[in-house]
Amino acid sequence: MATATAPEREFRVYARGELREEILLSFRTHLRQLTNPDTGLAFTESEIATATATLSQPWIRADALDLTLLAKQNSELFFADQVRVDRAGTNWLESYHARMWGKTRLEAVGGSGPVSQPAVTGTIFVGSTTIPDTIAYAMTAPDGKTYQCLFTTPAVAGVAALTLQGVDTGTDTNPATGTALTPAANIPPGANGNATVTTTFTGGIDRETDAEFAGRIADDIRHKPACGNSSHFRSWCRESSAAIEDAFIYPCALHAGSVVACITQKRGVATGPLARFPSVATLAVAIAYLTPPASPVLPARPYVVVVGPQLPGVFPSSDIVLELSMATGQASGWTDFTPWPESNGGTPVTITNIAGLPNNFQITIPAGTPGLPAGVTNPTLMVWDDATSRFETLVTTSTTFIGGVIYQVNLAAPPTVGLIAIGHYVSPDAGRRVVIAETIESYFDSLGPGEVVATADSRYHRAVRFPSTNEEWPTRVGDSVLTYLLDALGAALADGALTGVTVSTPTVPTDPISGPNMCTLGNAGIYPL
Repeated sequence: MATATAPEREFRVYARGELREEILLSFRTHLRQLTNPDTGLAFTESEIATATATLSQPWIRADALDLTLLAKQNSELFFADQVRVDRAGTNWLESYHARMWGKTRLEAVGGSGPVSQPAVTGTIFVGSTTIPDTIAYAMTAPDGKTYQCLFTTPAVAGVAALTLQGVDTGTDTNPATGTALTPAANIPPGANGNATVTTTFTGGIDRETDAEFAGRIADDIRHKPACGNSSHFRSWCRESSAAIEDAFIYPCALHAGSVVACITQKRGVATGPLARFPSVATLAVAIAYLTPPASPVLPARPYVVVVGPQLPGVFPSSDIVLELSMATGQASGWTDFTPWPESNGGTPVTITNIAGLPNNFQITIPAGTPGLPAGVTNPTLMVWDDATSRFETLVTTSTTFIGGVIYQVNLAAPPTVGLIAIGHYVSPDAGRRVVIAETIESYFDSLGPGEVVATADSRYHRAVRFPSTNEEWPTRVGDSVLTYLLDALGAALADGALTGVTVSTPTVPTDPISGPNMCTLGNAGIYPL
């Protein structure tokens, strides 16, 4: 996520004792030009050192001046910080910068997502996009949080597929898949029992932080929003909801006077590659805020389309292979002293047969890579879960050679349901697997959507994405992921290489109105370098 980042100071800041030493240096230089009245000769270096030694009268005076000036400097530094939006504290940010630029901090919003509600066929569940609304069907979660039906929906074949949004707000309004919700208000007669969350809710976000608020203001300072320019549309999108991470503007992508605005959603506490794709509720709020004639900020004439990036089902995810040089047999590196299996030129180790589940499955190692090391029968392995973008250690009993490049992995305990699937990447286990996974996820979170019009198209020169990829939110998957890993792992990672990427740059969609493509994380495998 893009936030305001303060650069190093443009002026010198003195540390404790620096000014004292400068004062004493000046005093010593002056003494060298004088004559000792007792000897009639110039002061010797030994006499000068004695006269300015620690706790001498000159030293005490210089130290007192140093303390006084340091206190004054700290006072001035505080005010120097407050006049910069990227350093200001909460009070100055809200009462000075926000007032100057006409901004207000965005409040928390509730998460939203789909639920399955058993009901008699034809039963109508009343919804409303006004949160809260006393006429809408409402439900409560086990933790007491309240959710409201967004759209009026009938039950079909005994089930109503409802979309709910939290009336309560914050990151704890994102119930997980399988959570049971209890009907609470405006219950139609045909409703049968509790509803079940079918996909983990997203978009539940706490009140805008100082860093996020400062980032929005700093972006408006950098690119002045005015007269409906691209910066203005970006600013409007971001101020429509605290759940919106950023907005990407494509002016005139459809025709003259049209605007395509693509929004991404803040990840919050959610994991997985879909967390940044706007939920139905987040998208609905942005559409209502930006689309005339009901828009509170736009007049009736502009033609505005608000979309999210194309989902991975439309544009494929990026599967990556990394080779990392880490210590072996240590919690800070590879778990085993001889980590196995290995990659070959970016080819990962994949699950190729799951007929033996839940007790075993088969993997295929790349041709040309070593087989099981001598004496090793049970290497420690982990598998990548592409739904949550995390590694999970496999509890195995043995790994046996089947033939060719195929090995059977025997499990002592089954992993998470659905984790063992054909095509999933298997890697040697690493002690810092969680940090590595989170870092790879963070790298992909730094990427933005691509263009909606091809460079050869006559519209490209006016429909190019704002903000530019040269300034913010690059689109290409590349070696920068290693920089993220080096920063996160420190000395634990000696070297690394990105050896395989299935999709490195987003393609142009067939129709701009469907939204841009964006590289999202699919499978990830890590192997010894």
